[in-house]
Amino acid sequence: MTAPHDTIVAVATAAGEGGLAIVRLSGPGALAVARRLAGERALPRRDVPSHLARAATLRAPADGEVLDRGLVLPMLAPRSYTGEDVVELHCHGGVLCARRVVRACLDAGARPAGPGEFTRRAFLNGRLSLDQAEAVADLIHAEDELAGRAALRQLSGGLRREVGAIEGPLLELLARLEGGLEFEGEDAAAAAVPRDRLLAVLDAALAALAALLADADAARRVREGVHVVLLGAPNAGKSSLFNALLAQERALVDAEPGTTRDVVAARLRHGGVVFVLHDTAGLRPDGGRVESLGMARAREAAAAADVVLLLSDLADLTNPGEGDVPADAGVTVLRVATKADLADAARRAAAREAGLVVTSARDGTGLDELRAALLEAADGGRLREVADLGHVFNERHRHRLAAAREELAALRGEVALRDAPAEVAAGLLAGILAELGEVTGRVFSEHLLGEVFARFCVGK
Repeated sequence: MTAPHDTIVAVATAAGEGGLAIVRLSGPGALAVARRLAGERALPRRDVPSHLARAATLRAPADGEVLDRGLVLPMLAPRSYTGEDVVELHCHGGVLCARRVVRACLDAGARPAGPGEFTRRAFLNGRLSLDQAEAVADLIHAEDELAGRAALRQLSGGLRREVGAIEGPLLELLARLEGGLEFEGEDAAAAAVPRDRLLAVLDAALAALAALLADADAARRVREGVHVVLLGAPNAGKSSLFNALLAQERALVDAEPGTTRDVVAARLRHGGVVFVLHDTAGLRPDGGRVESLGMARAREAAAAADVVLLLSDLADLTNPGEGDVPADAGVTVLRVATKADLADAARRAAAREAGLVVTSARDGTGLDELRAALLEAADGGRLREVADLGHVFNERHRHRLAAAREELAALRGEVALRDAPAEVAAGLLAGILAELGEVTGRVFSEHLLGEVFARFCVGK
């Protein structure tokens, strides 16, 4: 795998005011381009010291105008992020200095880098596997400790090692099957892979894939957060509880029923877990056209939730939303009684005995209990375990692993029912290995790389 033979440039730091901006060059001409700006004292033509920063005055190649004073840091191939010659030009922060330095690099022969092109080159040059490259983007976008820790573990190769452990025996088996096809007669019989050996390898791979895919839901919750939908009748106190959990006035609250017409989402961090709270329109049998649209969205949100908070006013514990909670075993339902400050002690006690979490958004009653119930429903310990394993994979990984498991199960069925011809088994096994190879990038296409690196920012 080799990257294109041209030199790219981009600002590698976030835009805006700051003390420092870094302009990154990568490619075979990185040293030559940087030398035209920084001069030969910073970058001598012979024996350039790698990974040693030097002070330099950066000048425009065309007329020698001073652009900035900063540092020049060369990192020579292959000991660089991309595996190519890389030069970082450290200049003053803000928009102007970095923009002028980039323009000078373009004048000196570089071209603008595309989104994620530095990391793409790191992959093409064998510095990162494809899942590790994706972990770079996950780390950049991480908003909490759990997601950041998971991305770092995956960047260290957790998923790659697990997939490699599955691929190894399958690749060996494929080699034996294909090798046996070269023989005839008694030699072919001697070279054939025994059925029990074939079944043992397939069973081990199926078990390993099942173990990985068992983490899929927890992995999604680590990456996206735990989706919690507040569901209930109009004026059940959904928006008030939503605001109280967030400790900010995020949703509009009014005594008039039907105030919330759309789904309002916000993130809550508690116990090391991110919860994505969704306030929804109140559910009732009748309503206007716009309110009905809001109720439809509320039901859609509940169907996609990890946890549903089914809210009832303590004055009336009936809930028209009860039948709208999906029966999916993956959805946890917590029944919550609201407006405890308006109810007497007997009614509050009766609600608790019935298994409801009794709350008041006004005086804070039950909020700590509800947060604890959310943490238990999210299985925070399991999320931390999955994050520490470094097996956190995205929807692309999950789809490929699931497809490989399905095809492996089909092949195992063929072998178990009858002696599948070696050429058939080899063909099916090659397809399975292609599915697995797309997870780590052992097998890839330009289309796949385009999809993966489209979510990267320019400069990474």
